[in-house]
Amino acid sequence: MGRGRWWVMEQQPGPVNWARYNPAPLPGAVRAWTWEAFAHGAEVVSYFRWRQAPFAQEQMHAGLNRPDNVLDRGGEEAHAVALELGEMGALAACSRAPVALVFSYEADWQFGIQPHAQGFRWLQLAFEMYSALRRLGLDVDIVSPDADFTGYALVVAPSLPIIEDETVEALVASGAVVLFGPRSGSRTREGHIPAALPPGPLQARLPVRVSRVESLRPGAGPEVDIAGRTFGARLWREVIETGLPARAEFAEGGAAWVSSELWHYLATWPETALLDHVIATVALEAGLSVQPLEEGVRVRRRGDVCFAFNFAPEPRRTPAPADATFVLGGASLPPAGVAAWRISAS
Repeated sequence: MGRGRWWVMEQQPGPVNWARYNPAPLPGAVRAWTWEAFAHGAEVVSYFRWRQAPFAQEQMHAGLNRPDNVLDRGGEEAHAVALELGEMGALAACSRAPVALVFSYEADWQFGIQPHAQGFRWLQLAFEMYSALRRLGLDVDIVSPDADFTGYALVVAPSLPIIEDETVEALVASGAVVLFGPRSGSRTREGHIPAALPPGPLQARLPVRVSRVESLRPGAGPEVDIAGRTFGARLWREVIETGLPARAEFAEGGAAWVSSELWHYLATWPETALLDHVIATVALEAGLSVQPLEEGVRVRRRGDVCFAFNFAPEPRRTPAPADATFVLGGASLPPAGVAAWRISAS
């Protein structure tokens, strides 16, 4: 998120003491979390704590060492990463990812004040869109609405209720494919509904007028149709007026997804299958290669090295080319497993 130099200051080394339940991480998890941080550009991973304290209110929080000063499993795994780093050598700096996800605390505050639907949480919508991008094997930068979008092939804005003209201009200048989620452009800086109706400033690029919104209880849909295939959505439905052809339609009628040249707008909160379809479509239109991953598998590229991680409870296949030169792990990923291979210059 920092888009600069960053450290992990308190990596979990074992069972903690502050959650409702405090299970031990899977064998290998501390190693995997450490490698994942380095894959995303961390310069340092520091652990809380060095030694489990035998006294006071945090005595149940594990450390790299047990209370008797014997190295615990987390300490052994941290030591293993140190040895592996030495063998691998210096990692290249992280380059700009091909995809930017626009993260807005202001949007989170806005929907916290006026959710209009029980369960409409901006952070959840952002997390689901981020997860969809990662399921397709895409690297993602987290950026603010006032970022420089130059160099990104795809920009995803889960929802931006307040959109400044400068943000629109920066997105236009970037030449990126842009996807906006529901409720984007739905408020002015003063908290008013735009005079020309939502999505407000986006109408210069997306000739759309949101004339009505409704929130829906769990299980009430809406359903969305794409070329005869039915997908699920939830919580939210907008009625939009537009001359644009519908990329997806609500079962009751009306556009659920429209696009104009490089710009896309979603009029609902998509369930996983619909979201994956939309994200894959816009990524391909942005000229990106997508690689649908097995459940629980994530990849990340750093310089000339591609890392893969398995967060599933079962073994997975490493999503590497058949001729990959592994510098860590191999073709099979155990639970909490890590693999890495050199990326061909071609």
